[in-house]
Amino acid sequence: MARTWESERLLLRQLGPDRAAAVRDYGLRSREYQAPWDPIRPTDYWELPVVADRLVQQLLEAEQDRTVCTYISAKAEPDRILGVINLRNIVRGSLMSAIIGYGLAPEAVGRGYMTESVNRIVDIAFTEMGLHRVELNIMPRNERSLRVAERCGFSREGLSPRYLKIAGRWEDHVRFARLCDGERR
Repeated sequence: MARTWESERLLLRQLGPDRAAAVRDYGLRSREYQAPWDPIRPTDYWELPVVADRLVQQLLEAEQDRTVCTYISAKAEPDRILGVINLRNIVRGSLMSAIIGYGLAPEAVGRGYMTESVNRIVDIAFTEMGLHRVELNIMPRNERSLRVAERCGFSREGLSPRYLKIAGRWEDHVRFARLCDGERR
């Protein structure tokens, strides 16, 4: 079942296939801006049936406690998707961890939306999901994302050489983490 979380100005929503057109619109608006930070996508990645299938898969993975994929909208304009923020690679057991991934449409950059979204998804991870650790991995040249990590209270842990294949190249990433303050089971 799709869920919605709120922050001061934003909605973070899991979306079903009925919202594929809105997700596709976001993707097409953002594709060029996000290209330096994203893996190379298949040519059909933003085709409507492919987007709808991806949304179904995201909901299934959420039910399996593997991911929480949300789409960011302003409360004042809920039908327009401004970005994405995800908790992926959720690991239970003794690790109790997840990795955050995110992106914004170019028209939403510089308004504090990602800082607000990261703080909210971390709150979800710690208070609702009972996780202990949340990571961010950011390319050293992505200055905006580095500032988001710092504003959101993440600690720099080190450098992961050639961590992800981005835009066709293996890229180093700075690893950040934030730990839950309270002790959990």
